[in-house]
Amino acid sequence: MSLSFPKSLRLLKKPQYDYVFQSAKKIGTHSATFLYRINHLDHPRLGLIVSKKTAKHANVRNRFKRISRESFRLMQHDLPNVDIVILSRGKIAESDNQALFSELSDAWKRMIVRT
Repeated sequence: MSLSFPKSLRLLKKPQYDYVFQSAKKIGTHSATFLYRINHLDHPRLGLIVSKKTAKHANVRNRFKRISRESFRLMQHDLPNVDIVILSRGKIAESDNQALFSELSDAWKRMIVRT
């Protein structure tokens, strides 16, 4: 069981994001909104959208993306076959790494229960 994060586990093109936005289920946390939709693959895929409105500085946006990818990478084998888009919201700059990681872990668990 590999815990890598290859391109096949990422949403890379606009049509892939559009597929999720068309009819997505939602999970909300303090710092992010998770949109997800069943895919027809044998693995989950992740896409991230972090706006300048929620994080003014690039280092904060990059930190959020890095923590999100790491959390997904560790949970990928437990997740159902879904395409996931994480939208940042709120003030992610005010959350520390541990709090973000904890929120993401809770959201993954809720997603597993709902699908």
